[in-house]
Amino acid sequence: MTKYQQIISDINQAIENHTYKRGQKLPSVRQLSQAYQCSKDTVQKALVELKYQKKIYSVKKSGYYILEDQHFKEDMVDLNPADFQELPYEDFRICLHESLIGRENYLFNYYHQQEGLAELISSVQSLLMDYHVYTKKDQLVITAGSQQALYILTQMTFTNDKSDILIEKPTYSRMVELVQHQGIPYQTIERNLDGIDLEELESIFKKGKIKFFYTIPRLHNPLGSTYDLATKTAIVKLAHQYNVYIIEDDYLADFDSSHSLPLHYLDTDNRVIYIKSFTPTLFPALRIGAISLPSQLRDAFIQHKSLIDYDTNLIMQKALSLYIDNGMFSRNTQHLHQIHHVQWNKTKEYLNQHSLSVPYRISKGSVTFQLEKGTVTPAIQQQIRMSHFFEGEKHDFLQLHYGEDLPERLDMLQQRLQSKYIE
Repeated sequence: MTKYQQIISDINQAIENHTYKRGQKLPSVRQLSQAYQCSKDTVQKALVELKYQKKIYSVKKSGYYILEDQHFKEDMVDLNPADFQELPYEDFRICLHESLIGRENYLFNYYHQQEGLAELISSVQSLLMDYHVYTKKDQLVITAGSQQALYILTQMTFTNDKSDILIEKPTYSRMVELVQHQGIPYQTIERNLDGIDLEELESIFKKGKIKFFYTIPRLHNPLGSTYDLATKTAIVKLAHQYNVYIIEDDYLADFDSSHSLPLHYLDTDNRVIYIKSFTPTLFPALRIGAISLPSQLRDAFIQHKSLIDYDTNLIMQKALSLYIDNGMFSRNTQHLHQIHHVQWNKTKEYLNQHSLSVPYRISKGSVTFQLEKGTVTPAIQQQIRMSHFFEGEKHDFLQLHYGEDLPERLDMLQQRLQSKYIE
């Protein structure tokens, strides 16, 4: 048994034996590290785990206290969902510390594999199997976030020798900025909460100009919707038929409790380029992403990457590899599912209390409403807090972000929809 496991076991046993009583303060991190002859990081990791087992709770600038014993389980205190952010922070800090120990050669020599650290590629390959993404190690490339991957893809010449990019409307705002600022020819296809018009998609593909189709099949940004299996299958089939590549941006895959199949799983013709981001699950400062490329595009991608990035942060790569291999990533994902489930149910309850006769989708951190064209203008952002307005070709959309006052903002939206006029 490791020191980390021993600390957890001993504290749990002390709670069961009433050695520790409800509300009692635990010894400090320093005292526990001395008692167990281990680092403070090891103690901190054990305490965070006990916190998420709902055995203890923390008080800022005070320490950790016993939350329950066997006689008080019925009135346990609910922890703030925001506290879950501490778990990846503490776990990743330990992994980061470990990546710096005894690695002088690793730190002070250049790493000449542009595709990324071999250990992380192996870790990511195993992780992606949980998302039904089955790819070879030599198809994976580690990038400085998904934005770098998208930039390189817009710069590359593809083997189909086509020029235009097709994007959904609406879509990820920075993808729109990317193609517009570079003056890259692009087309759009309307996407609403029900999906896209497959006949229109085929018509666009048939004209023979589309190099790749950029899409967010599940938990779309900003709509929150997910393509059904029939739509996914049709998209992949059309891409094969008309020699079009697909870029599948699966940035919220970790929040998909339904484990729906990605386009990559349905691809048998090496048409799908799969992008995995770690930022939404961990924290923005990580800036690590992974991309699975068809073999015929990999060399061109790496060549472009070498011009803008000697190597992606090796320390962060090593820490992320440890984080995945130690099961920390999987555990954090489970906690995120719990949070998302609670938020989804609460938001659904709020919506059921209102008579909103418009389609909507609940997603990570927000709920998006599909409205008739012209029903709403951006001015609503001045009237309804924590809202975002965006336009489609045939519909307008209003996104309300979670917050304690969500019921009040839903009331305001309901009133304006009933009046048929929003300024």
